[in-house]
Amino acid sequence: MAQKGSGKLEGMNIGRVIAGRYEVQERLGSGSLFVVFKARERTTGRSVAVKTIHPEIAADASFCNALLTSLHRVEEFAHPSIARLLEVVIEDGKPALVTEFVRGMNLKERIKRIAPFTVSVAVDFAIAIAEALQYMHASGVIHGDLRPQNVMVGPDGVVKVIDLGIAAAIQTSAEASSRSAGRMAYYQAPEVALQGVIMAGSDLYALGAILYEMLTGAPPYPTESANQAVMKHQTDPVPSPRAANPGVPRALDGIVRKALQKRPEQRYASAADLLADLKTVRDALRFGRPLTWTPFEEPAGTPSPEPVVPASSPPDAPTVRAEGPPKADPPVRKPRPEPPQTTPVERNVYVARDDDRIAGWLRGLLYLAMAGLFLIGVFGLALWFAAFTRPDTKAFPDIIGKPIEEAQRMADAVKVRLLEREEYNDQYDPGTVYRVDYESGRPIRPGRTVLVWVSRGSRLVWVPDVSDLSAGEAEAKLKAAGLTLGRVNRETSDTVPFGCVVAQNPRSGKRVDRDTPVTLILSDGSAVVDDSESGAEDQIEHEWTIEHTVKRDGGGRRQVRIEYEDAEGTATAFDDVRDEGDVIDLQVRGLGRRLIVRVYYNDDPTPISENVVRWEEQ
Repeated sequence: MAQKGSGKLEGMNIGRVIAGRYEVQERLGSGSLFVVFKARERTTGRSVAVKTIHPEIAADASFCNALLTSLHRVEEFAHPSIARLLEVVIEDGKPALVTEFVRGMNLKERIKRIAPFTVSVAVDFAIAIAEALQYMHASGVIHGDLRPQNVMVGPDGVVKVIDLGIAAAIQTSAEASSRSAGRMAYYQAPEVALQGVIMAGSDLYALGAILYEMLTGAPPYPTESANQAVMKHQTDPVPSPRAANPGVPRALDGIVRKALQKRPEQRYASAADLLADLKTVRDALRFGRPLTWTPFEEPAGTPSPEPVVPASSPPDAPTVRAEGPPKADPPVRKPRPEPPQTTPVERNVYVARDDDRIAGWLRGLLYLAMAGLFLIGVFGLALWFAAFTRPDTKAFPDIIGKPIEEAQRMADAVKVRLLEREEYNDQYDPGTVYRVDYESGRPIRPGRTVLVWVSRGSRLVWVPDVSDLSAGEAEAKLKAAGLTLGRVNRETSDTVPFGCVVAQNPRSGKRVDRDTPVTLILSDGSAVVDDSESGAEDQIEHEWTIEHTVKRDGGGRRQVRIEYEDAEGTATAFDDVRDEGDVIDLQVRGLGRRLIVRVYYNDDPTPISENVVRWEEQ
């Protein structure tokens, strides 16, 4: 049979099907360890990323074994800021990673394009990474290779940390270590290079370095070589992002410097502590609170950046003599003349003058008293003005238990803005206000902003029954229930129509965490096969004609994919964009006397048509 797919890329063919269901579509890039491809999961139509190991590293059995051990610990991770590892498959005798496909670019590329970031954007990105680290560390997993290249940022600003759990495997291979050293050096904690020890504090150090780079546009120790960067991380003083970018608040500068401390015990004790400070900065930026505090205190003995000038020289300080011509002799002071003898009248004059000086002192007190009374008057006038000229206040409405849309209308009536924060709550329906940072009935001035908490619904949801539904209908029902579509497998069924749900896991009626992925098993049709269609005829290749007219249903231009299944397996015959009414005419070659043709529109995993054609009908 003719080869299915073309365009060989580093041992991986475009159109090649991995593990029986991942069809390679394009090459996305190459890193120090992996070559990354975009693939389509044929059973669901969703896009995934497939990462194959570079051949030079894949030849190291110890690395592959260590990698499998490490990945086994993160395969069940589910966190919004972590790219999910869907599974590890063995392809050509070597492991390949199938992960969530993240649209967008890595953080390093984004930094190159637009850094320095605004403070709010940098803090939001750092919070997402810190939340991922907190989740990992709570599960006993250290990232160990955290750098901007391993953080993906989507077009909508969603942050995903990638390549979890591979640092331990890198240490087992000299080839992998040498390939990764250059990129890791700019974000690697001193203890990693000195002792080869990877700990949770090493991840926090790397996050501090990433945050520094987002705020300044350069890593903490920009050098021409990785070796120089390693040395600077160990010996140079901790840099201040505020010195490089005066727009960085003092509090955020302190967070970065604390995370970048040389000794692990001087850094944050945990990702949770770092996350708490970052969220405090974020909230302060939102509500206009001051950011003059800092979590970082300069170590004792640190010299002050400003010179200290003594007020006067000490008594035993050496005398500095100025060179030059001798100065002229000082004038001779004449002796004070003796006071003249006064008559009684003159003595009375002197007494009167003493009395005049006492009266002047009393006048000074009088002046001070008058000034005080004046200030009191001004202050009282200001209070009167503020009391009688301030805008009218109105009672803040009771919005707890109200849908956020209704609560917003009630706030608009008193000219108050609401700042929403969504969190899970078991007692209130989704979209309902359950907490307010202001007491109802209390007077409030127009223009104020009030923080409100809006329920995202219960953290636990009920799993619906999606039996006998098509894949698209099942996914929509799961999404409406607060769940996500997990893996999709297929099996033959004599009772359930092709493409519909045969079974699900977790089963219906069970209560699980919101956003839990649900695995579906779809029907692959009946297992009954006509005996006349098997045997030697399956080895005969025939040429088939496939014709399809794009439906005129008002849907406009769409992606059309045509697959055919013969005795050897399934292949894609056509995948392109077409208009309504366009006729697609194809010639394919397939083995056997039967050909199953399936047509898909856009990303719908359910075919819009499925036809079984027999050779006699051609």
